[in-house]
Amino acid sequence: MADLKILSETTEKNRINNTMRDVKMNRFTLKANSINRKPGILYVLLMLFFSITLNAQTSKKMDDLYANAKKQFASKDFAGTIKTCNQILSAEPGFKDAYLLLADVYGKMDSVDLEIFHLNKAGEIGREWEVVFRLGEAHFKRADYSEALRYYNMYSDYKYIDEKRQFLLACKMASCRFSIHPEYNTADMMNQTGGGSKNNEYWPVTSADGKVLVFTPVVKGTGQGQKEDFFMAGYDTVKWDISKPLTDINVVDNEGIQKISDSLKIMFFTSCNREDGLGSCDIYFIKFENGKWSLPVNAGKPLNSEFWEAFPYFSADNRFLYFSSDRSGGAGKKDIWKAEFLGFSDEGLPRWKEPVNMGNIINSPGNEISPVLHPKKQNIYFISDTHAGMGGMDVFEAEIEASGNIRNLQNLGYPINTINDDPGLNISSIAGSAYFTSSRISDKGLEIFAFNLDSGLVTTPVSYIKTNVTDVKTKRHLLANVKVENQSVKSDRVKNQQTNEKGETMFCLQLNRSYVLSISEPGYLFYSTNLKPVEKNSIDKPEVLDIQLQPIEIGAEVQLYNIYYETDSFRILPQSEPELQNLVAFLKNNSQLKIEIQGHTDSSGSAQANQVLSERRAKSVVDYLTGKGVLASRLKWGGYGDKVPIATNETPEGRTLNRRTTIKILEK
Repeated sequence: MADLKILSETTEKNRINNTMRDVKMNRFTLKANSINRKPGILYVLLMLFFSITLNAQTSKKMDDLYANAKKQFASKDFAGTIKTCNQILSAEPGFKDAYLLLADVYGKMDSVDLEIFHLNKAGEIGREWEVVFRLGEAHFKRADYSEALRYYNMYSDYKYIDEKRQFLLACKMASCRFSIHPEYNTADMMNQTGGGSKNNEYWPVTSADGKVLVFTPVVKGTGQGQKEDFFMAGYDTVKWDISKPLTDINVVDNEGIQKISDSLKIMFFTSCNREDGLGSCDIYFIKFENGKWSLPVNAGKPLNSEFWEAFPYFSADNRFLYFSSDRSGGAGKKDIWKAEFLGFSDEGLPRWKEPVNMGNIINSPGNEISPVLHPKKQNIYFISDTHAGMGGMDVFEAEIEASGNIRNLQNLGYPINTINDDPGLNISSIAGSAYFTSSRISDKGLEIFAFNLDSGLVTTPVSYIKTNVTDVKTKRHLLANVKVENQSVKSDRVKNQQTNEKGETMFCLQLNRSYVLSISEPGYLFYSTNLKPVEKNSIDKPEVLDIQLQPIEIGAEVQLYNIYYETDSFRILPQSEPELQNLVAFLKNNSQLKIEIQGHTDSSGSAQANQVLSERRAKSVVDYLTGKGVLASRLKWGGYGDKVPIATNETPEGRTLNRRTTIKILEK
């Protein structure tokens, strides 16, 4: 204890002595203390400066890495993007944008589980409304519709959703409900390619007889990335034969999304990045002449624009071309449009009216592509990624009324639509046959499938009519224009076709409806008759009409079967309009002709009454013609009563034939 006390005293004494020394040397001590404190402050300041600088440098490095990752993603270098994002997250685990970019990558790679994982990691750092919506989208892609609907419902609470996103959200939620409780249809699905190809095969189209299939495979391993060309296959009643490339068409650019006209003489298709293109992708056409396809020609303005145009579909009546475009004036990203075909110019180029948007029932804020018209009923089929459905891209059907209004939009349902994208739809002219592409068979890529439209889709009975047009004297086959028009004045649907080298053409008509068939050819009198199919004739066994055209000669006569009058009156009925328009066109195309309009009756009533009635009916036709601009000096009329019958007056059928209007060539 004594030692401890001595030590304590000694220590305290030393402390006091030291203090006294410091007091005696006050000025020096203060200076020394000042010098001793300065290194500590400088150290702290320096450390703070270096820390801020280091953090700034680290942050800039991460930003630079992230910018590089975005460039890699934009160039589709997904492996590089993943590597760079993982490098960022190793250094800075809270870098949320890197998780979101990884979710984008895995979404593009169809690795939906990894996409969801990284979206959830981003959500743990800070949940944003966009992450919630993207989680709904990812679960939708995985066909987990209940979970997708849960996230969509969460996102619907967001107060600042714009109008287009609100519509899209409503569609997605409806799609989830539709898919959770679908009204399944039945359809026989047939793989047309047999799984034998290593390439993706899509955009299938068939010729009118269903015996030629043209499709666009994505050819891999060419050393130039993926290349899209046209291939053609023939059908031998059992299966499709080995496809062959259309070497006359295929070039270094991408070609695809084609439509063969029913006459198999012209094909419209899409091609991208050509030197003569107006936009990124344009619609082109080729003709089949002298046993081979011509070189591609741009279909021109206003069909094509500086925007993107693709998915052409040329209607069976050769009147409208339907297509998809992202041009301005649409309802969403890609809309379906139609342009009226006005024929070919003297230079052989197609002429078009200004394209018209198909409206908001068909088009949505999303993408609508691949329009197809049913050849037997006025329905349009198309693919949409926005309307309520089961997958990213589903097939929909809508009815086009005679007025042009669209109604009854519906999803075709399972198994035509699945959770897979099913692009590329074509409906054959053969009743009930449809073709589309799908990736529904695992690890085989896109392949071509066919299905039979069930009774819920094919409801209108039709009959096929085939014409053989020849010269009445020489029996030579004629390349004539054939027009079929519905006699209803409320309908403006006209089928225009040209016969082939054999004078043949074929079309389908609904049963129990009245049509006017008109045939014209320069140098010949036009021909017209009334058609009302009552029996169902197949494409393999159509009803055949042998039609002989008369050369324009003085004294030649032609009967106008489709001019109708009120009973015991000279007042012309409205359903006569198509026939009268044909007569006006004939006279304007042959401006040197002078004709006589002749009226005839049956033998019912008195001869005098029939004579007066026939004269007045002929005069009413002349009045119509002069009202349409035909010079009165070219026209003469005469009534012949019941004096020149062409059939018996003893039967109703014979009397109908005798009540007629004819024209006779007086001068040429």
